Amino acid sequence: MDSIFLRDVCHFIPFHKDSYSIHTINFVLETTPQPFSPLKTQSLYKMHYVCTGKGKLHMPNETISLLPGDIFFTFPDTMYSIESEGNFTYMYISFLGSRANMIMDSLTISSKNFLFSGCQEIYDYWKKGIDTTPELIDLISESILLYSFCFLGKKLITSTNKGDSKDNASTIIKKYIDDNFFDQKLSLEMISKNLSYSPKYISSVFKKKFNVGITEYLNTIRIQNACTLMKQGFTSISDVSNQCGFADAQYFSKVFKQRTGLSPKAYIKSLPQ
Repeated sequence: MDSIFLRDVCHFIPFHKDSYSIHTINFVLETTPQPFSPLKTQSLYKMHYVCTGKGKLHMPNETISLLPGDIFFTFPDTMYSIESEGNFTYMYISFLGSRANMIMDSLTISSKNFLFSGCQEIYDYWKKGIDTTPELIDLISESILLYSFCFLGKKLITSTNKGDSKDNASTIIKKYIDDNFFDQKLSLEMISKNLSYSPKYISSVFKKKFNVGITEYLNTIRIQNACTLMKQGFTSISDVSNQCGFADAQYFSKVFKQRTGLSPKAYIKSLPQ
């Protein structure tokens, strides 16, 4: 494994119109030492690969040591910060999309199961990817993401009873939300009516499986989609709000700032022109 990186690298990925598959946002090599900083949330999912040195992943209730060969995930609904110790370098791919969510669900990757050690054998694949030409970065970033999911799948797939009814119900509920998040009328009652589960049962199995409430999850994927639309060039807060399932633009702005730390207007101004 190479021991030295000369510079940070950040590739921005062209937007794919099909936001329901997998959309990689950027592919980054971090080499700059990172001191401890206040915990914060991000608007995207990230798959990180530790290259060299030691680091720490700080979260609200625990601190995780990071070593070379570790793959770890961060989530839009989880606060965290990354701290360097020694010659700490890592790469990450940020992403979103319903297909990515489904893959993580199938591999039981969640905010409770996010760190996977012993992944040194795929280091070269990541390293060659970050060094690729900008014209191919959209293809290579997506291929690395999928290849890494496959690699992790070999570690994670077990003989667990796949017929568990509660697991099946939670997956069905999540898919319904993922497929209908843009509907301003989407609610617990609407999900209950269309899936023939009681509202109480829906709330219970979803929270137990994904460790997040339905309203919080719905807001998360709506804000993810809002960020995608803004990156596409949408500048009307009202239009973005409507297309993401928010009936009230003011409420949308409030939720957006809670999730990203920026108002929608400030976020748009921060995007590369």
